[in-house]
Amino acid sequence: MNEIVPFDISETRRSEERRADAVSALEDGSVVLMEDLPFAFTAAEEALYGESLGDGVQKNITLDPYLGKLSGVGDVSEESKALIEGMLRRYRETTQSWLQDILGPYAQNLDPRRTTYRPVEIAGRKKIGKVGDDKAYRFDDSLLHPDAFKRRPIKGNRIFRIFTNINPTGKPRTWKVGHGFEAFATRYLNRIRDPHLGEFAFLNMTRQTHWPRTHYDHIMLNLHDMGKQDATFQQDPAHVVFQFPAGATWFCFTDQALHAALEGAYCLEQTFELQVEHMAAPEKSPLKVLERMKGHALV
Repeated sequence: MNEIVPFDISETRRSEERRADAVSALEDGSVVLMEDLPFAFTAAEEALYGESLGDGVQKNITLDPYLGKLSGVGDVSEESKALIEGMLRRYRETTQSWLQDILGPYAQNLDPRRTTYRPVEIAGRKKIGKVGDDKAYRFDDSLLHPDAFKRRPIKGNRIFRIFTNINPTGKPRTWKVGHGFEAFATRYLNRIRDPHLGEFAFLNMTRQTHWPRTHYDHIMLNLHDMGKQDATFQQDPAHVVFQFPAGATWFCFTDQALHAALEGAYCLEQTFELQVEHMAAPEKSPLKVLERMKGHALV
């Protein structure tokens, strides 16, 4: 079972042993919690507390480093767009600084990717976008899942995410955390079909992916979907529900820590990628676990 493991940034700043403990907890699949690590809006940014900022199609407002621009923003002024983009860039830089203090040299290999602002209340959220009802489960964050990217294959790299609850009314953000990754994978792995010959090349050629998938990506996407569609798994009483207070920051490898967001509005998130060879214990990665279970290389 994964755990919520509390740390104090003042401890990790002065103790290499505590930094190593934090790395070990992360690679075991736990969620590391910093209860008092807030990210404050500037006076001008207080105007960004509003669900109407979104476009109603995408779940989040996203700053993509590849595109260098925002997506998911509604019909707002250019001034507001600039304010959002500046805030997201500042959050990315702040999280990088935090992680240097918390994880030490380990953080140097975390490669920053998308930054998101999540102003919309999760509980009772209606389906967003143009996805059909038969596929809506894929985008339902309230269902336990490991992260896997449909259009952006991860090719065995780790997905590391850091979150901060910036709710202005003090409302916590509620998560559910599930069983360990290997037990989860064992539940479904034998039911996942092998990829068809030329399947990944076809998906890339038809622009369904930004670059070709690997067998690893294929398995992770199926695990993501199978877990979300499995009502028995979703309702297992052994899962842990935890409330992250306003002003708290937490992070984990979301490709490994099974997670679901149940309640809360106004959250920031920064995604990083980490190559498996830069882990302290690469054998704990989903890639190495799945390769051991399958008996062959997956990338």
